[in-house]
Amino acid sequence: MSETARSIDRGWLKSRLSRHLPEMLRLSVPAMTSRIGVMLLAFVDTMMVGRYSSLELAYLGAANGTVVVLILVVAIGLLMGVMISTANAYGRGDWAECGRVWRRNLTYSAAIGGLALVLCLPGELWLTLLDQPDDVAREGGRLIWILALGVPAHLIYLNCAFFLEGVKRPQVAVVVMLSANVLNAVLNYMLIYGAWGAPEMGAEGSAWTSTVVRWGFAVAGVAYIWFAPSLRRYQVRRPHGQRWVQWRGQRVLGYASAISLGVEVGAFAALNVFAGWLGTGPLAAWQIVVNIMSVVFMLAAGIGAASSVRVGIAHARADHADTALAGWLGLALCTVCMLTFGAVMNIMPGALFAIYNDDPALMVLAIPAIALAGFAMVFDGGQTVVSSALRGLGDPGAGLHRVHDPARLPAGGGVRARHQRPGGGGDPGQHRVGRPAGVAVPVADRAAPAGLAL
Repeated sequence: MSETARSIDRGWLKSRLSRHLPEMLRLSVPAMTSRIGVMLLAFVDTMMVGRYSSLELAYLGAANGTVVVLILVVAIGLLMGVMISTANAYGRGDWAECGRVWRRNLTYSAAIGGLALVLCLPGELWLTLLDQPDDVAREGGRLIWILALGVPAHLIYLNCAFFLEGVKRPQVAVVVMLSANVLNAVLNYMLIYGAWGAPEMGAEGSAWTSTVVRWGFAVAGVAYIWFAPSLRRYQVRRPHGQRWVQWRGQRVLGYASAISLGVEVGAFAALNVFAGWLGTGPLAAWQIVVNIMSVVFMLAAGIGAASSVRVGIAHARADHADTALAGWLGLALCTVCMLTFGAVMNIMPGALFAIYNDDPALMVLAIPAIALAGFAMVFDGGQTVVSSALRGLGDPGAGLHRVHDPARLPAGGGVRARHQRPGGGGDPGQHRVGRPAGVAVPVADRAAPAGLAL
């Protein structure tokens, strides 16, 4: 390559980076904040219920981790095409199409939410079929149907959030999430502990709080998009007027995302089941580990969302070099972020555990897994950003490589054959998976971080 060509390449790269980096940060920071806001809702639920009772935390973990989150995440996957379709239309300058994307998915998200609600309702049956302890199936089942009432609202809100990110207005979702977190903390304190004259409900109070908060941010998201003067150019009040077949491409993106996310989250749900076989102690400890991993993972999800938007806009302009640069920049930002927070998990697992609980029995189970998970976050975050960038290209198969990757499945998948329940109760010492009685850390707590790293 000649000196002139190298100079042009360096000049082009410097020029594009000076534009991409501020835009990526401008989109990433609100997107990360919004997603962390969603996870902070779960963080506060887990922390407050964990400090109220380890047993109640196990019931909430069985409800959320085994059934509700799995069904919810698959439903969210079906909506992943919303942000891509909106960003592509925005990149073309087709403001009316941006509005059509939101309007058609308003009813689509509500319909998916209704189906998810129906699937969640027989919660006790699902937990019983998964051979969970009787008390876990009974109490967890009641929590599942309470949480299920908020699933349609969550999906309606996400349609709004994805649309706002696609038109480069992610700050709105941040404000909504911050408000939701304040309401969530107040209602949790009131209903879990029975403060200010409210009934003391424990995990059930947390479940009702989650449902109320979800409907609150759904109404706020729809109201903002409907009434905001700055969004009128997108014609969001006009019926979309499109036939089902006309937006098939967006739904295909969603189908692929739902499969990919479903298999990944299904692996974690399987670990929840395994932890339930081991007893309520390991089940409660596993909820703490998963919650910490999820909060950190939301940083990668936010960077992935910003990468998807930047890639989608550049792709709509048919600027291939700019498209590639947007994707690689997103991966680089994610790597730095995951290395930093992964190191915190590895160095300070005890301090992180102390936020949730002070039970010495749970501490022995959770701390080694938190430290190990810190190593895995850079790999899990990186593949999320790459998959998101590929979705920005309109690739319906983005992320499906994980479906066939055995490392995404829970390690120790054959443990069920040796499962015994001699006492039939919830004592961690009574549920073993081919392990000596003196070994404290269940295989589930270390299987997920190892699988993610692989």
